[in-house]
Amino acid sequence: MRLFSNAVVRSFDPAAPDTTSAVAPDSILVNGEKIVAVGTRAELLDIAATESSTTAALASAGGTGATTVIPGLEIEEIDCAGQVILPGLVDAHMHSVHYADSLTDLDLSNVRSLAEAVEAIRERASQMPFGEWVVGSGWDLNKWDDPRYPDRQLLDQAVPDHPVAMWSVDLHTLWTNAHGLEIAGIDDLTADPFGGEFVRDDEGWLTGLVREDATDLVARYIPEPTREEQVERLDRTQKLFLSQGLTGIHDFDSIASTLGWYDLREADQQHIRVTKYLRGPEVPWAIETGWHTGDGDDWLHRGGLKLFSDGALGSHTSHMSSPFPDPNAHDDAHDSERDVEAEQDAEAVETTDRERDDSAEAEGTAASRGIDVSAEASEQEYYTYPGSLPEEALSTEAVDANYGIAQMSEDDLFDNARLATEAGISVAIHAIGDQANHHVLNVFERLRETTKDAEERFERPLRHRVEHAQFIQPDDVARFAELDVIASMQPRHCISDLHLLHLIDESAQLAAYAWPDLLSAGAHVAFGSDGPVEPANPFAAIYAAMTRANISGDTTTSFQPRRRLSATEAIRQHTFGPAYAAGLDDRRGYLAPGMDADFIVVDTDPCTAEGLTELTTLDHDGLLGYESEEALFAHAEAIRDTTVALTVVGGQVKYQA
Repeated sequence: MRLFSNAVVRSFDPAAPDTTSAVAPDSILVNGEKIVAVGTRAELLDIAATESSTTAALASAGGTGATTVIPGLEIEEIDCAGQVILPGLVDAHMHSVHYADSLTDLDLSNVRSLAEAVEAIRERASQMPFGEWVVGSGWDLNKWDDPRYPDRQLLDQAVPDHPVAMWSVDLHTLWTNAHGLEIAGIDDLTADPFGGEFVRDDEGWLTGLVREDATDLVARYIPEPTREEQVERLDRTQKLFLSQGLTGIHDFDSIASTLGWYDLREADQQHIRVTKYLRGPEVPWAIETGWHTGDGDDWLHRGGLKLFSDGALGSHTSHMSSPFPDPNAHDDAHDSERDVEAEQDAEAVETTDRERDDSAEAEGTAASRGIDVSAEASEQEYYTYPGSLPEEALSTEAVDANYGIAQMSEDDLFDNARLATEAGISVAIHAIGDQANHHVLNVFERLRETTKDAEERFERPLRHRVEHAQFIQPDDVARFAELDVIASMQPRHCISDLHLLHLIDESAQLAAYAWPDLLSAGAHVAFGSDGPVEPANPFAAIYAAMTRANISGDTTTSFQPRRRLSATEAIRQHTFGPAYAAGLDDRRGYLAPGMDADFIVVDTDPCTAEGLTELTTLDHDGLLGYESEEALFAHAEAIRDTTVALTVVGGQVKYQA
């Protein structure tokens, strides 16, 4: 047995408060991989003795000092030094292989211009053997000092002897060069696949930008790491996750991660629990081999099938009911001061960048300034989108309007979802735009009887999910609860997208990143990161849910404060939420006798702070019970900067600072 003592225990047990007596619990008793009891040290020592041969002697000793008074009691005690014990946090949406690769490949997340990105790629290529692929990710033109779409011409000039593949930060757009397109057999006459696009200029020439499903036609030519290299990368990545307080992940990557986690499991080197989700091409194999949601073991659990309804906001491919703004109309809407600023910005860009057309320059300049809410936007109601566009910037011409990309029709989504459900595989569908979410909810409504029949046949829950659910039409919020569909959401998306929200038509009155709306409606919510799109650190995600403001702590950037969540609610969606989504809520998600011994020891108590009077309300005024905005942000920033001292998975210490 192990006794984790001298702690402040926050059990999040829905059936009992954090006390088993008049004294708050300070210890957890573990036997093997299970929790025996939560309570005071004295109480737990008595319980430990009850299961030993020295029960009577310990009872007479009153528990205190039992480990020294009674030598026969075998127990290992871990002193938690007065720190806080929380249930293990779980990331409900993670791409483990992509995350592992991002730690090795070229990282463009910190570059601040197109020229800087090209120079970083050129520098990496100069260190590589002739002809090898230069692979990286993280670029976000919306954050560049002079935002403009990249193209292959600059890469062709800087890196002529290497194929290049650079993923955007949202992983929905690939930037490649002529060499990469040539290897993939793609030329100016290649037709766009359904659900994807080879971006072309006004004359029909390929620009080197590839979107959505079309990226597969290039990515399949990028050499993958060997199986041994992939396992090594996954091992390094799981250690990072453990150090950040994650005891489990829901993994949405392809067969490569499936094989990698199997290899780690077989080698007894898997230290974090994984619920593995399938991708579309794997379904025939899964059905043939008898893959069913809920099967597997305690460490490698079988989840469902992931399908795609649309793309991403940053790539302008999320499927919306209102069109994305037309760049030319947006340019016309600029006032003279903005025009002067654009000219000044352009002077700082290298000569090759100046050759880009004026409309792309104007489009990017507007995007880079869409989140300045400290002055002009502060006069608006807090629930409006920052940087909202003038009405004339929203094109209504069908030939020009961009409503995003529907990667699958509603009927195709239903056919694929039905095939999986009939085989005992639950379904998780990616939907970011409001129209995509509407279609996906329609699919799940049509799937209700099929799901009920499959649950009876396979004697297990098949809990369907919407991945991201970022923008929801008002009437669709309640449908999540009515259809018992889980909203799998990522708080960091809200604050990372602050500079993109000018792209959304505010007149549509969409529920944006509407965690409390969904919870109030009775829907289940599960939090994750979508890593490596966002960093995996769950404490930064809790900060995002509490503040809905820039990660730096700038209070003026808070988006729709009335939709903030308390720390306790945000933690619950990182613990019980993923457990429920995986059908494991009877054994994980909180700390209680009989539950899996997955918990962490941290230096910050997220459940208490000066001025905090209410912990769990969903009916907020934006302050969550804090005395002031400053008090809320002070606590949120302390949580954001939390340090993990211990991570315990299955009763074993898997990480120690």
